Formats: sequence, C-alpha cells, structure tokens
Amino acid sequence: MAVLSICTQMINAQTEMVDIINYALTHSRDVRKSAWQVQEAKYIRKEALGHGLPQVEGSASYSRMMLQKMDLSAFSSMVPSDYSSIFDALSNLDHVDMASANVQVTQLIYSQAFWVGLKTARKTQELYTLQKAKNEEEVIADVANTYYQIQSMMFQLQTMDKSIQNLKEIYHMSELKYNSDLIKETDVSRLKVSITNQDVTRQTLQNSIDLQINYLKVLSGMPSDSTLKISPMASADVEKETHLNPFVLGQVPSYQVLLKQNELYTLQVKQAKAKYYPTLAAFDKYSYSHYNIPDIYKTGSSMNTIGLSLSVPIFSSGIDYAKVKQAEFKQKQLNEDISQTKDMLAIQYNNAMLEYQTAHNLLFVQKENRELAEKVYKQTHLQYVEGLASMADLLNVNSDFLQADNSYDQQALKCKTAEVKMLQASGNLKQLTIKK
Repeated sequence: MAVLSICTQMINAQTEMVDIINYALTHSRDVRKSAWQVQEAKYIRKEALGHGLPQVEGSASYSRMMLQKMDLSAFSSMVPSDYSSIFDALSNLDHVDMASANVQVTQLIYSQAFWVGLKTARKTQELYTLQKAKNEEEVIADVANTYYQIQSMMFQLQTMDKSIQNLKEIYHMSELKYNSDLIKETDVSRLKVSITNQDVTRQTLQNSIDLQINYLKVLSGMPSDSTLKISPMASADVEKETHLNPFVLGQVPSYQVLLKQNELYTLQVKQAKAKYYPTLAAFDKYSYSHYNIPDIYKTGSSMNTIGLSLSVPIFSSGIDYAKVKQAEFKQKQLNEDISQTKDMLAIQYNNAMLEYQTAHNLLFVQKENRELAEKVYKQTHLQYVEGLASMADLLNVNSDFLQADNSYDQQALKCKTAEVKMLQASGNLKQLTIKK
C-alpha cells in the first residue's frame, strides 16, 4: 500500500524531496538490512539470557548384542531336570537387548562470563540501533544530494530550452533577412550550427537526468517503473538562508557508534578476564536402564542423582592472559579512532559551515551576474532586430547568458550540498524528513 500511495503521488504531482527521503527510510535496502540487524540483536540477547536459565537435556539409547549359539547338550544331563529349560534357553540364545534413558536438569548458579555476556548482548543491541540511525543518515544524505543534483540539471535543462527557443526565433528572423539579402548565408548557417549543438547538449543533459533519476530509485528502494516528477531548483528555496545548527558532538551518529563500540570493547576485556573465575552449577539427573535376555532374564532399574558441578581454572599456559591483552590492545586502537574522529567531526562541521556561508554569499553575486547577462542579451537581441548588432554579437551574449545562468545554478547546487554536509556533520539530517 505504501508503494502504491507514493507512486500515485509521484504520477499526479511533483515529487518532493521529503517524500522520497521518508520513503527511502522505510524501503532502502541499507536501512532494511539495519532493521534486520536490530531484530537479530534481540535474539542475541535472548540467547545470552537463556544460558542462565534451567537447561533440560534428554538422551536415550538402545542396543542389541548379537551372540553365537552355544551347544550345551553335554551339560544338560549333569543338572537336575528342573534346570534343563534354562540350558535349552541358553542354547537358543542369540542376542541380548539393552535400553537406557536419561533426563538431566542443569541450573547455572554462578558464572562471571554469563553476567558479562548478558551485558555484552544488551550493548550489542544498542550498537545495532545506533548503527541503524547512522545508516539512515547516510541514506538521507545520498538521497538529498542526488535529488539536488537532479534539480540542478533540470534547471540547466530549463535554461537550455529557453536558449534554444530564443535561437530558433532568431533563426526564423535571419531566414527572412537572408531572403531579403540583408545578411549573409554564413550567418544563417552559423546560427543553425549553434542550434544543433545546443540540441545535442540538451539531449545529453536529458540522458544524464534520466540516469540520475534511476539511481535515485535504487537508493530509495523504489520499483524501477516508478514515475518521478522533479521540478528544477527554485531560487527562493536556495536563497533563503538555512539556520546554522550548533555542533554537539554527542548528537552525531557516527561518533555515538564509536562510543558504543568502546563500551563493547570494555566488556570484551571483562569477558576475557571472566575465564579466571570459577563456574558453579547445580544438576539433577534421572536415569533408567532395562536389560532383556530372552526367555531367561528381564530387569529394569532407575537412579536419581542430585549434585553440584564446580569448574575452577588453574593453569592455561598463558592463553587466557594473552586473550585479555589482545582485547585491551583492540580497545586502545579504538580509542585512537575515537580521538581522531572527534577532531575530524569538528573540522568537518567548521568546513561545511564555511563552505555553506561562502557559497550562499557568492550565490547573490552570481544572481546579479545572471540578471545582468540576461539584460545584456535582451538589449543585444533588440539591437539585432533593429539591425544595430551583428549575428556574432548576439551569439556571444547568448553564450555569456548561458554561462552566467549555469554558474548561478552550480552555485545553488553548492549551497544545497554544503547544507547537507553541515546537517550531517552536526547530526541533524533528520530535519530533511520534516515537511515544511
């Protein structure tokens, strides 16, 4: 139903970025994989808890011992007639049946490894939850950057269409002037070449847009036949300054994951040290055995045993100590990663904020330049119509206008990508999931 709902919305209206992001947070393969890991962690914890609960084991066996027949006729005359039947049975005996069944209940009383393992399982569940949040932020960043890239190319396509339309109007006027012998044939041909070149550029740009849209579908987990309608980047949305979020290191998912991993490493050191401690368990075992010698003897017996089992480590030739040191050195390595990440995240935030402020300031410079280029183009176009400007002048100012328009578009794209970097560095990318 969710797929049908969003696909219907995409067909009937423009597809907003927030809708694609929220869709991706449910259907993206990476996010779904993280969700399965969270579910897996729940059962890891249940498994760890189960080791401290009663364990019931049962076993059963049956065997038949095959015997060679014995000739006891020589002895039958030596015993009283009352026992002759026994000798006859022994003479025909060819097997003995034996069966047994056992049930044992074990309850762990004390184990340092159990308590540490239980804490480790809980921390693992918390780690997977944080890892899911980290993957969600990465999906949001990928979707947002791809969406902005598509919007930027749509803006370029819009500009290209406008330029081609203007050139075609000029071409029609130039044909009339050429028919009236007012301009040379080379001017008309040059204009036609410019139109053809821009048509080719437009087709290449359209193909790039289609490829990016398909990539966006893969990122979001959408069906390949979904229809996305993405509008060009709006100037008002870009020129509006984004609120700069304060940098709080503890809110960044990637840093939270490292801290949780450090907690897990601490428990792994304790887990390695837990092998130094004894383990105590109680057990209750019930056994039943049955023997059958055909026509001679049948019997069964049962036995109930209650006791304690104590395991005390005495000497392991340094194996346990080596495992403890390995765990400690792994944690030291992680601590170096945490320190480096702490510094890098602060630098990334400062760089992203500086990049955004610079891009936003230059955006208005590019905007003024684009407006000026458009004004010059309109004036030169009017002069060309009146015969005061040449074809070369018109083509040059049209090229300048295209360049100014694309420069503004690229600056707008830098603003939006820098905004994504800034939100990601401060751990606030979830703001993009909220409809404004």
